[in-house]
Amino acid sequence: MDQVHQRLASAIRFQDPLERQMAIASVICSELANYGTRTVVVGGSAVEFYTMANYLTMDIDLIATTPEYIKQVMLSLGFKSSGGTWYLPEHPKVIVEFPPGPLAGSWERVQPVTMPDGTVVNVIGLEDIIIDRALAATYWTDSPEWVRFLMVAHYHDIDWGYLLLRANEELCSETIEKCRVWALEQLKELESTE
Repeated sequence: MDQVHQRLASAIRFQDPLERQMAIASVICSELANYGTRTVVVGGSAVEFYTMANYLTMDIDLIATTPEYIKQVMLSLGFKSSGGTWYLPEHPKVIVEFPPGPLAGSWERVQPVTMPDGTVVNVIGLEDIIIDRALAATYWTDSPEWVRFLMVAHYHDIDWGYLLLRANEELCSETIEKCRVWALEQLKELESTE
């Protein structure tokens, strides 16, 4: 077994779901980088990262800048495709999807995460994943709970100017403002009990 497949096999064995998702993503992202393709973790996988696995997702969502290499890399890693969803036949719970780009957010705000083996996985910026969840709450009747949770967990780290600008551009300002008010109330309540 070559080094890449050994890394993938090791990644699959992680017991912690978030560590497993990130380690698998690092293998895929490293291989795509060999073809000059930048990738970023998005969607539920990014929410899982920013909530320290309080949100659990079954798949890994990756945006790739040059999608023409996805098939080649995924097949070389042993993945099979079913309707655009990639899975490992011997580990059917390892599921990877590549939503069509472009990245709904800023590449400048992408967070590089260095893995224990030294590889780097890029995760969509905090404010941009908040906008993603706010759009789902605004237009697709999803609950705003993850917008709230992300805001409470990261309130003092959020670039509010950028977030409010994006919310205005994406027409989800009302959802963002309601969640911001709720998050601030929760933080004040937490501070008063300390």
